[in-house]
Amino acid sequence: MLSRIAESLYWIGRYVERAEDTARITDVNFHHTLGMGTLPEDRARAQRQWESLLLIVGDNSRFFASNEIASDETVPHYLILDPSNPNSVVSCVARARELAGAMRHQIASEMWEAINRFYLRLQQQRDLSNGEFNPHNLYRSVVEFSHLLQGVTDSTMPREEGWYFVQAGKFLERAAKTARALDVNFQVLLDDTTGAVANQLNGTELDALQIEPHRWGALMRSLSAYEAYHKLYRSAIHPQQVLEMLILSPLFPRSIRFSIGEVASALDAIAGARPIDAGPGRIGIDPAASDAERLTGRLLSQLSYSTVDDILGAGLHNSLFAVERSCREIGDCVHRQYFLARVLTPEECIF
Repeated sequence: MLSRIAESLYWIGRYVERAEDTARITDVNFHHTLGMGTLPEDRARAQRQWESLLLIVGDNSRFFASNEIASDETVPHYLILDPSNPNSVVSCVARARELAGAMRHQIASEMWEAINRFYLRLQQQRDLSNGEFNPHNLYRSVVEFSHLLQGVTDSTMPREEGWYFVQAGKFLERAAKTARALDVNFQVLLDDTTGAVANQLNGTELDALQIEPHRWGALMRSLSAYEAYHKLYRSAIHPQQVLEMLILSPLFPRSIRFSIGEVASALDAIAGARPIDAGPGRIGIDPAASDAERLTGRLLSQLSYSTVDDILGAGLHNSLFAVERSCREIGDCVHRQYFLARVLTPEECIF
């Protein structure tokens, strides 16, 4: 597969996942702040919620360069429909559409139609007046578009290198965003209730915190984990179990461990598709793992053999930040290995 096509498929997976994650957490935050009162302290809490959302998506400095205050009037539009924000939903979908349009011969027509149709719908939403605009419907439509595209992709793409590049991009983006959202949201919860610091908590102190249940519910809904939590644990919400599910669960498809496992499987499949000269008349598979595979395997092993107490002992913020850093390093390695033009050595050539 040409590196240009592989890179386009990889980034389509990342952009669509980024759009879905941004829409979901914006929707939950929007409804959560609607329930707050009008007292000055309530308004201050709502502003902190919107500021934390900007931290999760990594756009706080760019946002405040053009806006004075984070509120339900400024942040949702910036994150969803502002074309000047490169990480907004409309920008992510536009870039995914541009990449898909440049390689329409490599993807099914259903994939292109899904992306193009939703892009045009977002452009129509930008032109609506405030009286016609329904934020919740728009947020839900973004999530539904992502699910539709994932279903179409799984149903139409052959299980070859291209499909695995889409999977690698999607799940790497998901792992990084889950770690970031959990880190920022958890510290906001602690700041608003106890003033504690996440890196100073052990399991007993964590479960002893008296934090409003609806705040935990909002956190899990922003990660599409609320219903799954009750199915897996069949109990009231306990902070330690929330961390266990969102970080270490091998069953929940949006947990960090599950996502990194999918990235590892995709990279292994891509590497296994590279034939090498294994001797006269034989074609083998390169046994040497790439940097991206090694980093992913190391992170997966850490997550697979860690407990919540291990993570809390190392410091929750430190542990989650290490995951984010590893995701960035894996992304950099994938870019260098598969997408940068390089001259092949004689040993890498097959004649």
